[in-house]
Amino acid sequence: MSNTTDVNNFVSELEGGVFNEKLAHLLSDVALGQVIHGAGNRKGKVAIDLTFQRIGENNQVMVSSKLTHTTLTKRGSKSETASNETPFYVGKGGVLTIEQPQEEFNGQFALVQQN
Repeated sequence: MSNTTDVNNFVSELEGGVFNEKLAHLLSDVALGQVIHGAGNRKGKVAIDLTFQRIGENNQVMVSSKLTHTTLTKRGSKSETASNETPFYVGKGGVLTIEQPQEEFNGQFALVQQN
């Protein structure tokens, strides 16, 4: 088992899977706006901001996710920001997961094995 977070699982677990859908939609919107209205130096933008805060005295963190985008339009651009929070457990080596880690005999945390 690796002691790093699986990025694909992490992103798919953010906001219960809605983050993935929002990101896919925004990427397509911004790319299309760029192709249709992106003359000169005009640029579209998608920004992802993740903020971590510890929850209480246990092995959990609250991950605040923020998606911001600027999509080009015929007469300018439109911008929007979407924010949400998702609690994650921190397992052995800092691995982030929705699943609660189980404690090993030596007091270190390991991820729960899925059957």
